Amino acid sequence: MSTNVCTFVGRLGDNPEITTLPNGKERVRFSIAVDRNYKREDGSRPTDWIPVVIWGSANYARKVHLGKGDKVCVTGRWEINNWTDNDGIPRTTGALNCTGIELTGHRTTDKNQAAQEGAAATNPESNTAVDEDLPF
Repeated sequence: MSTNVCTFVGRLGDNPEITTLPNGKERVRFSIAVDRNYKREDGSRPTDWIPVVIWGSANYARKVHLGKGDKVCVTGRWEINNWTDNDGIPRTTGALNCTGIELTGHRTTDKNQAAQEGAAATNPESNTAVDEDLPF
């Protein structure tokens, strides 16, 4: 028996591309940046770009307003696709066929972060948890 199950946690490199196919199914495509767990000599971490495809419905992407910089956890099956391009050159690509996705954090801009910190400072009784981040 063999299994093909992958899980990646990273940040969206751009806004998701949602396409409706002629058969009515929706396809959501995006890439996530995933840092490796070691540092180069200059202190930077190499980044892998993982292409992700979601087939069927784009409802989740719309509901949580997935966008560039958002942190997600995606699970699914790694697929390798082979084809011949218009010039007759054989091509190969790999992508995660996503079967599960979880938003783990929206991108926070400096302006939004400053506003949140300012609101918390003026209202010390406020809860530090942001309601939007809670799963219920």
